[in-house]
Amino acid sequence: MTGVFHWFIIFFGWGSILLFVILTVYKIYRIATLPLNLRWEVYPVPHEPKERRTYGGSYMEQTNWAQKPSRPSLLAELGEMVGEIFFLNRVRKYNPYGLWPLSLAMHWGLYLLLAWIALLTAAHWIPIPEPVASVTGGVAFVLGMFGSLGLIVKRATDKSLSLYTAPVDYFNLAFLAAIFGLGLLSWAIGPGFLHHQAYLVSLITFVPAHHPAAVVAMFFTLQIFAIYMPLSKLIHYAMKHFTFTKILWDDAFMVKNSRNDRRIMRQLAYMKDWSAPHIGQGKTWLEDAQRAPAVDQGKQ
Repeated sequence: MTGVFHWFIIFFGWGSILLFVILTVYKIYRIATLPLNLRWEVYPVPHEPKERRTYGGSYMEQTNWAQKPSRPSLLAELGEMVGEIFFLNRVRKYNPYGLWPLSLAMHWGLYLLLAWIALLTAAHWIPIPEPVASVTGGVAFVLGMFGSLGLIVKRATDKSLSLYTAPVDYFNLAFLAAIFGLGLLSWAIGPGFLHHQAYLVSLITFVPAHHPAAVVAMFFTLQIFAIYMPLSKLIHYAMKHFTFTKILWDDAFMVKNSRNDRRIMRQLAYMKDWSAPHIGQGKTWLEDAQRAPAVDQGKQ
């Protein structure tokens, strides 16, 4: 039975990676093929030249702008995205609940956790100084634990914030806290992370081996989390692209009979099975857009 369990650990480890990739690709495909979102077109947008970004300008300010080629800066967009992913700039600027330090700690705990796994894996082939991996892993577990538990407490004790916190939000944070907590426990058992490296080498080489229970529990919880992420609201790691480049920053000129123009025409033909004072049941969106607005009887 012990040998079977050790083989299960190996195959589950690889299976979790495979499922994470497959589910993420599937979710990205599903999101990409959903009906087009309304563009915000709120300026400034980062792909404009720096002089325009300072005041929220647009290429549409130019004379005969529709006849001139648009050259959005992909590098500027990537720079903006890096600032959002690694420093949570919008949380820092706009979130009124003071979540930024805790959220930043939790996210960096995850980033460093992945870096730590990469270091331990790479150490199988190339020499990696032991202190580098040890410090990376230790900081990852401490930051992640501080951030995830801090967010649970913050959301539970702030009356205004608790109104916007669903049970699944607490579940997600507790899930992360369990990973980091088990990481701290397993680190205490083997401060040099030698057991963790042996676990990863066992996966890489397909050689079953015995590992401490805390190490197995930490990696097993992490692997379940990897399968869970694409199926949950945590898919925002892939949604950033669509939210930013397709909704916040997309100000491209609509060209007749282009791909997006054809998608919009298909969506305008959708039939509605619901109604409201300003929406007619049994009509397409195009028919509703073309009909004259109802006159407010109280203002006649």
